[in-house]
Amino acid sequence: MTPSITASAALEAQNEALLTRATELEALWYTGPRMWHGPSGEPITGTQAAMHLEAALGLLDREGWEPGAFGLWEVLAGPVDLNGVVIKVLELVICAHTGASAAEPRLWDKVPGRTVDQVRALLLTGAAYARRYGPADAAHH
Repeated sequence: MTPSITASAALEAQNEALLTRATELEALWYTGPRMWHGPSGEPITGTQAAMHLEAALGLLDREGWEPGAFGLWEVLAGPVDLNGVVIKVLELVICAHTGASAAEPRLWDKVPGRTVDQVRALLLTGAAYARRYGPADAAHH
């Protein structure tokens, strides 16, 4: 086995553990359908949330991450309900990773020492979480 395959397998296992921990946090924090509804009460599907996070990543890649000037706050902006749900998704991922009991994802990339790879990984992990665990049909959640 080559070192890159071993490292890749270890990273995949770490990501799986992170996604599992995020589901545990969701079960603790949100009861009923609260997680997948935006501030106005409109339902959001996992696919909608994942697509918004992937679009945010694309915007970040195109425009270039500039801590404190152009980052998560700017690329996550969007319709209020969609934005509300993706913030909850990213908060779950951050807290699953750090052990924190709360986080504001739009400020997460302003932490000194944060890297663009960490910011990209957060968006990718959030999209993976939303696709895997978010509701498929907003009308039935």
